[in-house]
Amino acid sequence: MSTPPTDAAVFHICTRAALDTARAAGAYQPESLSSEGFVHLSRAHQVLPTARAYFGGVPNLVLLVIDPSLLSAPLRYEPPAPLPTATPKTGDIELYPHYYGALEIGAVVDVLDLSHFDGQAPHADTMAVLRQSRFERLPVEGTLYRSTWRSTDVLANGGPVGTAMMGCYTHSPRSVSLFHRLAHDEVWHAYGGDPFVLHLLHADGRHETVHMGHDHQAGQHAQVVVPAGTWQAGELVPGGRYALFGCTMAPGFTGPCFEAGHVEVLQASHPSAAGVIRRLGVTHGSTRMPPGFAG
Repeated sequence: MSTPPTDAAVFHICTRAALDTARAAGAYQPESLSSEGFVHLSRAHQVLPTARAYFGGVPNLVLLVIDPSLLSAPLRYEPPAPLPTATPKTGDIELYPHYYGALEIGAVVDVLDLSHFDGQAPHADTMAVLRQSRFERLPVEGTLYRSTWRSTDVLANGGPVGTAMMGCYTHSPRSVSLFHRLAHDEVWHAYGGDPFVLHLLHADGRHETVHMGHDHQAGQHAQVVVPAGTWQAGELVPGGRYALFGCTMAPGFTGPCFEAGHVEVLQASHPSAAGVIRRLGVTHGSTRMPPGFAG
């Protein structure tokens, strides 16, 4: 008998509405829990085939990233139920994780749009960071972040005097900063993990690359100021697993001070950075934070 897999993360696909209902109830209980006795889960490489087989055309799908160490009921690896049109298989059958209990919301350490997942398994180091830090995903950008301080002193316009946040870039599940600009200066701080890169697009057409980290002999910076109005984006260096960073602002961050950059607009103004803009520019949707966000 083969040894069951040991995964740092397992996954579940659902609609955002189902997730909202589960959060309100404190646990996720899909129909399969009552009809079959378990919640269908996937390993990383099984997520996209499962989405194609069972969720074609379903809108607003999200992917729950689940830490198995936080589950209280049995997690078992078993053969999947065949599709109605599938030909019966013989020989080795791939096993899928099944969870025999209501899925605790506390075991979900990340939620991302299904379209942003590439099928790669998170490393145990990354999962430990997600488990401890309990990040959320920024609207528009999708970056992992957590607000850590928001001044109770306010400006004449009602905005906070200052704010601070902690963020995380990850290889899988993917977290980057898409190109955006802010109405105020922003101070970046490199905290730990792997080095990362900030891409800055200046008003004179220059593309500046700033390497953040703690290897000063390699030219990495522990802190850098991004001037107001500068288009900025960030990502891990190739080969990195995760990077922890912080951002502080004074005046503090509010939703209206943020604007994301569409690929076509930025490539027209900064053609020398066309490659990185294609990778980290906004391709669809709003370029503004939702009404009321960080108000």
